[in-house]
Amino acid sequence: MNELEVKKSLKEFFCNNLGIEADALEYDTPLFSDGIGLDSIDSLEIIAFVDSTYGVSMTGVGKEPFYNIDSIAAYIVSHS
Repeated sequence: MNELEVKKSLKEFFCNNLGIEADALEYDTPLFSDGIGLDSIDSLEIIAFVDSTYGVSMTGVGKEPFYNIDSIAAYIVSHS
């Protein structure tokens, strides 16, 4: 899976599972406090999704890869 496919899949997950409006979410939109306001519970759901979908563990990873969809996708591609 290439990085663009990962980004599309992540955006779909955010919209379908975390209730984010698709038109409010771009690949570079900040996800947490200064962005769309996701919280620590949402981060656990992201970790579970990434692990089950891509086989990439994000448990114990710093906050940098969670900044936006671009950074999560880059992390997934570089660790798969």
